[in-house]
Amino acid sequence: MQKPPSINPMPDSASPAYRWVDEFHAFTSFHWVVLAVCFGSMVLCCVVGKMLLRRGEDREAQFRKLLGWSILITQGLIFGRRMVFFDVQDSLPLHMCRLGVFIAAWQLFTLDRRARSLTLFWGIGLSAQIFFTPYLEVGYGHLSFWIYWLNHVQIVGCAIYDIVVLGYRPDWRDLRFASIAGVIYAIITIGFNIMLGTNYSYLGAGTHEGTSIVDKMGPFPQRTIWMMLGALFIFALIFGVSKLALFVRTRVLGKPPPRFVGPTQRPDATLSP
Repeated sequence: MQKPPSINPMPDSASPAYRWVDEFHAFTSFHWVVLAVCFGSMVLCCVVGKMLLRRGEDREAQFRKLLGWSILITQGLIFGRRMVFFDVQDSLPLHMCRLGVFIAAWQLFTLDRRARSLTLFWGIGLSAQIFFTPYLEVGYGHLSFWIYWLNHVQIVGCAIYDIVVLGYRPDWRDLRFASIAGVIYAIITIGFNIMLGTNYSYLGAGTHEGTSIVDKMGPFPQRTIWMMLGALFIFALIFGVSKLALFVRTRVLGKPPPRFVGPTQRPDATLSP
């Protein structure tokens, strides 16, 4: 696949204006507009979900499953397109975000605690960084622009919805499950990258388009160690912030815990039976 020409990610005032339909540059007015639309859509879904939940869990469940079907349908079409225009460097479902979006749909349909933990830690902890360090270079006139943002809005949006609307808060076993699953995923992906000469999730020696924060972590294979350690640190940070927020809510402010929606008689998120 031919790599698009390199584009200055932050044109200065002396640079000629660029066309949003053709190009995307990080940290420009176009970027802020895109972020406003992305996070605005997440807020809208949360508002609708909260309103429906007040009228009954059945109504909220119908809306939540509608969101789940929208993910399955759109991502199914996107996956089919990748198979038609197959490129081993990009088309296999090995990127964490491309796996994570189907896990998010699983979460919406079942409220399975394992899916909820992966969506929270993988989604907010890892996928969310692309909103602020996007490697995209094409504008809204290109289909890849819409696929890129839709994919990440669906993942991060599901994680936020689970927290805001459904009252999900991770426990130690959720953190453990997401961490172990993340390490296993990384090892498997590294193996595939070595065999295929690819760079899925930046865990290989192959090249990738655009820039990313992982470029600061050194070459392969050393950077894979730093990436895994960094991910585990982020997971622990998310868990700590969640526990602190719950402590402030219940002990300092004297408010009850958020309303939790989901199965109560279900095994916790753990690797053991």
